Amino acid sequence: MLKQGYHRLAQPRFSIIFCIKSCVDFSDNRALPQVLNCGKRIIMLHFKKTTVRQLTYILTFIVSITFTACGQTKTKSDFVKSSIDIETVDFIEIKNRAGQSDTLDNLTKRLTEEQKNQFVEKFNNSKPNGLRKGIPLYFIDVHLKDGFKRSFRINGQFIKENNDYCFDLRDSKFIETIWNELIADHIKNIRYVFENYIQYQESTDSQDNKTLMTKSLKSLTTVTDKDDLDLLINVWMYYDPTDYPDIPEIYRILKASRPHSIEAVKNRIENKKKWETDDIAPYSDLKDLLKRLENE
Repeated sequence: MLKQGYHRLAQPRFSIIFCIKSCVDFSDNRALPQVLNCGKRIIMLHFKKTTVRQLTYILTFIVSITFTACGQTKTKSDFVKSSIDIETVDFIEIKNRAGQSDTLDNLTKRLTEEQKNQFVEKFNNSKPNGLRKGIPLYFIDVHLKDGFKRSFRINGQFIKENNDYCFDLRDSKFIETIWNELIADHIKNIRYVFENYIQYQESTDSQDNKTLMTKSLKSLTTVTDKDDLDLLINVWMYYDPTDYPDIPEIYRILKASRPHSIEAVKNRIENKKKWETDDIAPYSDLKDLLKRLENE
């Protein structure tokens, strides 16, 4: 039995299978053939009058070099941050920690343009923080214009992408603030400010109300509910306090909400209020609004 084992080792060729991630190149092709492609490969060893001890040394050398190379490659590639080019970003979505599918914690929200820019800037300026284990509180997907997606996990100020190596956003409340802004009832806030404004029929409004209106409008992306769209159209028509420049935000929302917004404007034109006339603004402006939504 022992003789048979030695006899097999003395054969002139052996096939040894390795599963490795990096390429290893042996310059001495007289002793070993060059290692070819990366991935799963077969290394063919040619021996002439090779002893068992020499074979052991050679195998030990191959294994040690191979796994050392694998470790170095992983360290270099996995722990280097790949910055986000804002020009390549289509949109960004955020989701709270996984929970029951019918709970608020499982909602997915799309970041506003301002929030999108803030996130990209924060991530690009983040600093390496090393390996860190932890349960993610938020998940962010960056959807690129070419159809690809980059997924991030966040816990406090620490963000990960493909592994457990963290980068420090240096603001433990940054992501939480974005989430809280997105889940706020912005339509309710808009309705509150608008109804208070038209109640007194004045041309001024408090700075607090104007700030709340601006923040709520900028936090909206699309609206599909008929009553909510009707509210936004009325705000576009009648909310006109002094020194308030953010009414164009409503057109942005309506444009993003087509075709629902087009139907809402048509419905508003058909349901003219008793004090409104066809040739007097703001009612007369509705037809121009409809044309813009249909043609742009």
